[in-house]
Amino acid sequence: MEGMTMTKMFDVRRSEAFRQLRDVEKVATSIFLNSPLWVPGIFQVPAYAREMISRISGLPADDAEVLERAEVREERHAAFLRRLRGDEAPEVRVVLDESVLRRAPAGSGAMREQLDHLVELSEIPSVHIGVIPLDQGPHQGLAGPFEVHDAATGALVFFESAEGDRIVDAPQRVALYRDLVGTLMSTAVTGEELRTLLSKLTAR
Repeated sequence: MEGMTMTKMFDVRRSEAFRQLRDVEKVATSIFLNSPLWVPGIFQVPAYAREMISRISGLPADDAEVLERAEVREERHAAFLRRLRGDEAPEVRVVLDESVLRRAPAGSGAMREQLDHLVELSEIPSVHIGVIPLDQGPHQGLAGPFEVHDAATGALVFFESAEGDRIVDAPQRVALYRDLVGTLMSTAVTGEELRTLLSKLTAR
């Protein structure tokens, strides 16, 4: 329907599950992310976050709600960067589908900035980024995005969707999703090969 907006989609501002995620995220010792649709929130630069929120919600980029949601994401991103650069940085494993890195308007400055940031993050010893190439075809990660956070107080899986956020903390389910990231990473492009791919995409 022309002109339709979905202002309640992906809105984490008042989500109890997102609040719980943030609490665990601040103390997690290891984090496993599967992201076949977008760059994970903890890695999003502000321009990319605003562009994604605006395009998905259907709201103008300068709409107050878009700016407020982007501010929440930027606060999360900044706090996580401080953790990664601190003395007790968590081990982070992130799997992206290659389509995530190509889904942008031609010449998008926001995407170039985001790709450069991913290169910087990939050089942090505790951060392990993998990209599953398009020529590998369909894979298990396409079932949907999720985050696994392990902390001394327990572990959880966080799911974000158009219908709201959800958390699963049953140990067997957490282990299943944790292991899935490991399986996906084993087929992904990583390390120097990853940085070469990101540089090529930035130069487009």
